[in-house]
Amino acid sequence: MGMNRFLVLLLLALHLCFLHEVQAQEERTVNGRRYIVHRVEAGQTLYAIARTRAVPVEVLLAANPGAQDGLSVGEELLVPQDAVQKKELRSAPVLSATGGLQHTVQKKETLFGIARKYAVDVNALAAANPQSQAGLQEGMVLTVPVADIKGQRPVSLVPAQPERMVDHTVLPGEALYGLAQRYGTTPEAIQRANDGLPAGLQAGQVIRIPIKPGFEPSPPVAPSTVRTADRYQVTFLLPFAIERNDSVLAAVPLGEAERFHSTSRMAAQFYAGALMALDSLRAAGLQADVKVFDTGETASVWGGVLKQTEIAGTHLFIGPFHRAAIEQLARSQPEAHIVCPVPQSNKVILGMPNVSKVISSRSELIRHAARYVVTRHASENIIHLRPDIAADKEGQDQMGRALNEAMAHSSLRLRDTVMVSRPGRRDHTDLVNRLDPKRINVIVTTCEDVEFATSLVGKLRSLTGQYRIALVGTEALLGMETISATDLDLLGFLFAAASFADPMDERNRAFINGFQARFHTDVDEYAYLGYDVTYQYLSALKDRGSDVVKGLQDVMPRPLHMGLRMTRTGPENGYRNEHAIMLKQQDLMLIPAP
Repeated sequence: MGMNRFLVLLLLALHLCFLHEVQAQEERTVNGRRYIVHRVEAGQTLYAIARTRAVPVEVLLAANPGAQDGLSVGEELLVPQDAVQKKELRSAPVLSATGGLQHTVQKKETLFGIARKYAVDVNALAAANPQSQAGLQEGMVLTVPVADIKGQRPVSLVPAQPERMVDHTVLPGEALYGLAQRYGTTPEAIQRANDGLPAGLQAGQVIRIPIKPGFEPSPPVAPSTVRTADRYQVTFLLPFAIERNDSVLAAVPLGEAERFHSTSRMAAQFYAGALMALDSLRAAGLQADVKVFDTGETASVWGGVLKQTEIAGTHLFIGPFHRAAIEQLARSQPEAHIVCPVPQSNKVILGMPNVSKVISSRSELIRHAARYVVTRHASENIIHLRPDIAADKEGQDQMGRALNEAMAHSSLRLRDTVMVSRPGRRDHTDLVNRLDPKRINVIVTTCEDVEFATSLVGKLRSLTGQYRIALVGTEALLGMETISATDLDLLGFLFAAASFADPMDERNRAFINGFQARFHTDVDEYAYLGYDVTYQYLSALKDRGSDVVKGLQDVMPRPLHMGLRMTRTGPENGYRNEHAIMLKQQDLMLIPAP
């Protein structure tokens, strides 16, 4: 079976799996947070949607920043499931066909009580429900006059309006995703407005584009004129592992898409994201011959691929994913640049000057967290935890060095070195004795031992009434079932991350919608990786030629979820990414830390 046919089948099966999930519960996951997808219909308001979903209006607005300008018919709203008030959900009203609210009367409820619950005048509620004059009965359905609600932001009470349409003449090289970004809409919405665009976009074609009232489209991006006369060869070496997917070749039944090998799913998502980037790059003037090879998962497979004459003359390799394969390729193709786009040890770049490792390592994240803590809190009470846990010793040593090095260069420091506490797995007496009631106590830990982390969070939570506390740890704490998200919220939990797809960023929403419209499956972290790595490195290749890494600093727009700050420790070694971002848990959401 050819590569193209295999990719089609693989992505189709991923689509079937996605459809099964969507039909069951209309869920979407962004940065590990689960959302229910609500598609807005005519007449619906933010307030009414929030009430039926049992979430505060402000939470709904925070998760959907585009809704600040009002709702449009057909728009998708993400409803965060960790913000659902379960007690309210049990008696939540429902949306009427016209977008209003309908409340089912519960036992012992009164008209006055219902009016107070919805912050509406009791007379307005009675006028909207003349049947209530004879008295309320359990099970009676009342219409809540949303327009008369008090104490709400005006935008939350404005009914959804149809999007206005503008005509657009398609220019050569324009892609659906780029148009959606320019007009502040989604590829899917453009397709719906144009009978699905079954033949795709054609230069000179006039299409209708739905945009929100008051939205001003950005001007068209002029194709780059830098080095566009050059033509490059780019080769993707990805572990599709076709031989591990016999179920695909036998036509996978609906509901069995999970039988796909995990590495195959990862590679398919990565390549789908890369295709999205290639669309934008070609519209901007990139001239490149792109080749794709399946490197499998074993040396017997990738060894044969790396010996093929077809990869000769490649300027830029994206992949392979395996360290041994990267080392073999770097030795055989010394003139090409090789991008390792998945987590690997920094050893992969030692003695390999033509290799980039784009996922920041744990040591880089620790250094970033240390610099952040000292920059923001050098005059506060910083306490570095060093429990006697062998698995954490390397991280403790790295954090200790990084904190003290940063303190040595700070003019605002409280002391010359960071205070150290040596608590036990469950005994935090030493830490408590070092807390300062007059300053913010910044507790820094690299420990990912579940027992220690759980007891630490529990102890700190109990002290928040007496002390101001900020906990700085690692992302692993978010995944521990024994630690409550509300406790981390209370502690202002911070950690350094290699990447972050900001749900507030309209570019991310556009990417998600464009990806789903094209591939009919949901986005995961490898799709983001495929897009960012491909867009950044191929843009640099287009504009700077062989000096690809130096060209990364000039690439615009910025990546969707992962910055690239590539450095090297010597001319004999390759490049590692030192970029990281501090994230804070606030209101049960992750946000960039100030």
